[in-house]
Amino acid sequence: MSYALITGASKGIGAEFARLFARDGTDLVVCSSPRSRAELAVFAAELEQQYGIRVHPLTEDLSVPGGAGRLIEQVEALGVEIDYLVNNAGAGIVGLPVQEYEIGQFVAMLELNVVTLSELSVHFVRPMVQRRRGRILNISSSAGYVVPHGLEGGYSASKAYVISFSEATAFDLRGTGVTCTHLAPGPTKTNFFQAAGLVDERRMARLGFSSPGAMAKIGYEAMHRGKRGVLPGLSNKLVTWAARVSVSKTITGKISAWVVSRDLG
Repeated sequence: MSYALITGASKGIGAEFARLFARDGTDLVVCSSPRSRAELAVFAAELEQQYGIRVHPLTEDLSVPGGAGRLIEQVEALGVEIDYLVNNAGAGIVGLPVQEYEIGQFVAMLELNVVTLSELSVHFVRPMVQRRRGRILNISSSAGYVVPHGLEGGYSASKAYVISFSEATAFDLRGTGVTCTHLAPGPTKTNFFQAAGLVDERRMARLGFSSPGAMAKIGYEAMHRGKRGVLPGLSNKLVTWAARVSVSKTITGKISAWVVSRDLG
């Protein structure tokens, strides 16, 4: 039976992806961190009742070494085929220069954004290729296109990896019946900023933050069309274009740091 596996599925864009798959009748394996166990169980029951599908809620801390492997073991124990993999779980360090990072938090971010995404992709793409069907959707970020990115150096670098890895994977998968897409959102109304107490609802609206539902719909449709990547929003396209053509890395770093400071201030 065909299933979609979605990480970071208890809230935000991940929950919206789950709703889109459920609406279209796809059974689900949804994953969140252990601290969201109760919330995820309630959400899974709601999806089953509303859409008449099967939903398996799993919890695992994907920001620690071995977390991806333990999630894979849980999925394998279910005996289901994963035809859709949505690597949505991610974390960021925002508003700090690299020299002020707390090393444990930094390593956990890289484990989640880079290692877990890579391990899950490589594991689940192999049976997809054998069946000649499957879709991978990775959540990158518009920040990954801006180099250097002031006050988001580690986060933007991790998302630059997601962009590069996803596009290379899409190239490798040509002719296999399997595709890989990455979605590069700009600022979105998720728990990413709110959990850190950095941006409230009113400020999000004023700064033009996108809704999780709108962002998920764009990524979902791009995945089904087999696109390599999608960068929603004219402003995001302009910013990333300007960063690529800028003759001064110093100016790019200063402008991006100013934008981060404005969004957080």
